[in-house]
Amino acid sequence: MDVLLVSGFLGAGKTTLIKHVLASGIEAVGKVAVIVNEVGDIGIDGTLLSGQNVDLLELTSGCICCTMKTDFLKAVQEIHDTVTPDYLVVEATGVAQPADVLDAFFYPPLSEFTSIGNQVTVVDAGFFKARELLGSFYEDQIRFANIVILNKIDLVEPELLRDIEKLLCEMNPEAKIFTARNCVVDPSSLVQGNSGDRATDLRTLKSHNNHQRLGFQTFSYTDERPLERSKLIRFLESLPLELFRLKGWVRFPDESVFLDFSNGRYRFEPVDGQRPTTLTFVGRNCKETEILNALKDCLFESH
Repeated sequence: MDVLLVSGFLGAGKTTLIKHVLASGIEAVGKVAVIVNEVGDIGIDGTLLSGQNVDLLELTSGCICCTMKTDFLKAVQEIHDTVTPDYLVVEATGVAQPADVLDAFFYPPLSEFTSIGNQVTVVDAGFFKARELLGSFYEDQIRFANIVILNKIDLVEPELLRDIEKLLCEMNPEAKIFTARNCVVDPSSLVQGNSGDRATDLRTLKSHNNHQRLGFQTFSYTDERPLERSKLIRFLESLPLELFRLKGWVRFPDESVFLDFSNGRYRFEPVDGQRPTTLTFVGRNCKETEILNALKDCLFESH
């Protein structure tokens, strides 16, 4: 089976890209399976991708390039043995080094039944300053790719966008660079071609910097009781810069919504039925207890 690896920092739009590719219809490549890696202990992205007429497997509570590598190997083997897809899409967590994920495919047993396809990195144009915060960790995700999708271009001014594109070209002159809103790109450009020879060369990029050593942390919150919308908005607008990602379902008194918070920006999306509040956080050197206590202060109080 051919392997498409989708990487990118937290909130860049990896799941959005995969949803777009699946919804656009890629039947020409044959049967498709998806592995989603969530660094937190609550699976969110797998639920968002469900119902897309593909076989999907979700790995949570760790990063498949380090702490969960054995589980990842077993997952790929299981998909091969039970689903026998023609194409496997792997969404790496935002704190993974894609070269380390790809490394698993160079050795038996995976090397015996997989072929390395394109390596795609999604970049958030509105949060390109992450390059200054994270240095080589962030840049290696970009240098690794043979396709870079500069997403959320509507969030930056044209002049800054040109500067970012120029920097991307300098960081990875061999990559194809696509600009997009909501990761809307031609899906055929992602699944066509094979970059196995290039992937072999990329083994020198392996960094083995796992997310714990880089200071990333994950935590979660669940509660059946509803939150008050105005209080939650104030909470979101007060979150520290070190809190990069917050996503999941929120229960309000009158409805439930999907919350997508990424690098200071947030949106609510209505969902069917009532769901308990189920949120996962990813940050770096955050005050976890302080943040969770502030969230608990958002609980709805009936008068």
